Amino acid sequence: MDVFAVFNKNPLADRQAIKLDYQLINGYLILKADANDTSVFVQGNQVTPSSYGDGVGETSTLPRFLERYLLLATVADFYKADGQLEKAVQQEQMAEETLALEIDRVERLEGMNKISVNTYPSYSFGVNILTTT
Repeated sequence: MDVFAVFNKNPLADRQAIKLDYQLINGYLILKADANDTSVFVQGNQVTPSSYGDGVGETSTLPRFLERYLLLATVADFYKADGQLEKAVQQEQMAEETLALEIDRVERLEGMNKISVNTYPSYSFGVNILTTT
């Protein structure tokens, strides 16, 4: 899981949440030694196990950008099994469209971190000969 930020409270629900300094070492979240918080809120890019169950004995490595696609594809599969083919086709189209949009978004985000180096063409046309005596 990529960790984007760590807060002392849920920043989506509480405006007084404070962003904490942290380090990731061998998959462990390490806070400063003087931190006295008993619980933290981590923002990352994977769906937590508690999002789809009680979290007991469950592990999930589901990236967040695939969440909506998988939900729509699951509903489409349910409609197929139930014999509702028209609804299944609609859900499959929505799932494929969602996947295409998410892949496009990821590709655009990857391009934002590239360093572009501009080069300028040489303005000397032909061969320059330097003569010395």
